Amino acid sequence: MISNFPSLFIALRYLKPSKNNTMVSIISLFSFLGIVLGVGTLIIVMSVMNGFKTELLDKIIGINGHLNIHFYNKDFNEDKFSNILKSEEDVKVFRKIIDGQGLLTTKNQSTGIIIKGISKKNLIDLKNDKKKMEISNKFNFEDNSVIVGIKLMERLNLEVGDKFKLIIPKSTPTPFGNIPKVKSFTIGGYFDSGMYTYNNNLVFISYLDAKKLFVTNRNQPYFQIEFYDIDSVNDFKEKLSKAKLSNYKLYDWRHSNEAFFNAIQTEKNVMFLILSLIILVAAFNIISSLIMLVKNKQVDIAILRTMGASQNTIMKIFFLNGATIGFFGTLFGALFGIFFVLNINTLKNFLENFTNTELFSSEIYFLSHLPAKIDLNEVTYVVITSLLISFIASFLPAWKASKSNPIDLIRNE
Repeated sequence: MISNFPSLFIALRYLKPSKNNTMVSIISLFSFLGIVLGVGTLIIVMSVMNGFKTELLDKIIGINGHLNIHFYNKDFNEDKFSNILKSEEDVKVFRKIIDGQGLLTTKNQSTGIIIKGISKKNLIDLKNDKKKMEISNKFNFEDNSVIVGIKLMERLNLEVGDKFKLIIPKSTPTPFGNIPKVKSFTIGGYFDSGMYTYNNNLVFISYLDAKKLFVTNRNQPYFQIEFYDIDSVNDFKEKLSKAKLSNYKLYDWRHSNEAFFNAIQTEKNVMFLILSLIILVAAFNIISSLIMLVKNKQVDIAILRTMGASQNTIMKIFFLNGATIGFFGTLFGALFGIFFVLNINTLKNFLENFTNTELFSSEIYFLSHLPAKIDLNEVTYVVITSLLISFIASFLPAWKASKSNPIDLIRNE
């Protein structure tokens, strides 16, 4: 009887190409490459989707906050409510904001813009947080000066120091009828939020200017709040409901952008299912290669059985053969995916320079660069899933080989 049979040695030997099993070797190679491609692509796609979600969330919250509170009460005391916010430990920062829309007009061009009235202190806070936006080092936010998006400046061929007129739809009564409000501003600086939509359409003006231009009974200043922990939003909303405040409305980041982030999550799930098919195809290739290998090695199986190898030993040899392909395919796929993600923008720039084309336009993908964030839990999930599929695919032909009768194998040969 043979004990402790060198199953792994024989399994690895069967992986080596030979004249008798050329087709088996080719199918095994395609199985290996399929698993590498499937695992690597899954990690890349899921990391990019995570990066998009995280980056967009940072940018959107940086401009719009976690929670916006609009009050519609004429007797509302802003200072009193500000003191309440200052006493809240969960509140990281809050700003008083006035929103508006207008028509930016130069000598040659006009375009509609979104306007945010904000204090200079709050603007400096945004400038100091590089995750939210970058603002030109030297900027002027006084004396009718504004900060405009960098893409808006490029689109209208404007520079710092240039003047323009802002036309507000809100009309002013005159003896000659109602006419729109018109005010001249000077470009005091520019910002880059990393999001094309904001860079191309948004203008920051001083809070006092915005108050004169936009505040009406229907359009009041509102509080924009950021929390240290994003999950604190619901707790704070419960506290407000107990504070006996009246005539206010809440807009949190989830409700304001729910459809957008749900679409990203849905796309991520669909991509996972589609790309998992690559691993499944590779698994079927493992089954095919092992079935062909078992067919070619019938005499070897019979000899091993007559020498004392048990059914478990035979099953172990062919299982290890397929499992080795799955293991190293998964390993190299994970390493390939992680390497690609860590160098994704370098590779993107290389391909763009090589092909002389823009692969990821900021106008289409919202962001000015390609973000990617590796989630170790998701990488682990992909690796475990790939290994399980590979092991299951290896087990079936191996189990069939172990059940073969050595006498029948020699007779059929």
